[in-house]
Amino acid sequence: MTHYPAPVSTAPPEDAAVARAVRALRITLLVCAGACVALGLMGAALVLLTADSGALWPGLTLLAAGQVAGLLGAAAAGLGLRRVLTGTEPQPVTRRVRATLGRLGTALAVALAAGAAVWIVVRPTAWVAILACALVSAQLVVVLRFLRR
Repeated sequence: MTHYPAPVSTAPPEDAAVARAVRALRITLLVCAGACVALGLMGAALVLLTADSGALWPGLTLLAAGQVAGLLGAAAAGLGLRRVLTGTEPQPVTRRVRATLGRLGTALAVALAAGAAVWIVVRPTAWVAILACALVSAQLVVVLRFLRR
């Protein structure tokens, strides 16, 4: 008598949605926290390179705006991850985190454009550094858009 193994079910496990949500939220948390650290390192480098320049405060404020958005994105992802891990239905949680990331990206883009415009008026001699720092922080806007998917 030959024994055959039991048939393998091809149906997805019941917690597949939870696993996908946990993975997506964990990646979002790590990317936002990493972006925040990277912008902080850029700010430290800016301080070291432009200690007596007129570009110091404009650059720091624009990098700090990106850092705050990164912190808020990491906090939203972390809270969403905690809710999913404690048993909350994953779909509404991930939908809310995606909406938060979208609002953060839009708010950051507006803040960077307005901040760069104001700083260029206040310190026109540092316009290149101001635009460079705004563009560095604007990379987080793109990252937040990708994370929403």
